[in-house]
Amino acid sequence: MSQPEPASASEQTEASSVSRILSDLRRENGWTLAEVSKRTGVSISALSKIENGQSQPAYSVLTRLSGGLGLDFADLLEGKAARPSFARAARAITRKGEGRHLENDMGAYRMLSTELADKALTPMVIDIPPRDDNTTPARSTHSGEEFVYVLTGDVIFEMSPYAPVLLAEGDTVYFDAASEHGFYAVGPGNARILSICYSGSGDAPDQFTVSS
Repeated sequence: MSQPEPASASEQTEASSVSRILSDLRRENGWTLAEVSKRTGVSISALSKIENGQSQPAYSVLTRLSGGLGLDFADLLEGKAARPSFARAARAITRKGEGRHLENDMGAYRMLSTELADKALTPMVIDIPPRDDNTTPARSTHSGEEFVYVLTGDVIFEMSPYAPVLLAEGDTVYFDAASEHGFYAVGPGNARILSICYSGSGDAPDQFTVSS
């Protein structure tokens, strides 16, 4: 039987940050694991493994933790106590190749515009691998809405209760992120998508003004 590969340095850092934040919040507020589970919808056993560094939380778990504990998603990943909040005239520039990198069973993520907290939108570039027939398909559910634009390659988009659909380069999909969903590339290599999630944590613009 083959042995599991050790976690990468980035995965260990991510798990350590989430573990520390979860432990600190519980201690500061006097919360039990059962209380955190009630707030976030994450099971007690999963919370215990995360806090003890035995498990790397999936994207859907991270979104539940950030929403239930009142944390910005990027703050949770980076272990930062505070960053400039989104306000009028705020801006954030992410250069090519920059951003917060993380990996989970869905793919390799590059989080964009992580300098600002309390954002309504979470933009990400995700490299989606082909499906491994020997593993359970990766699935995600999280609050809010999601928009996806296929940058390169072809991907299969699966969302309950719809039939799987092929999305080619340049295609888009906008959907309710609370419905179970997932992507996989039509191999042999990875596909790349731009994903923008609206969490409702900030004030989404209700109109756009175009000036000439």
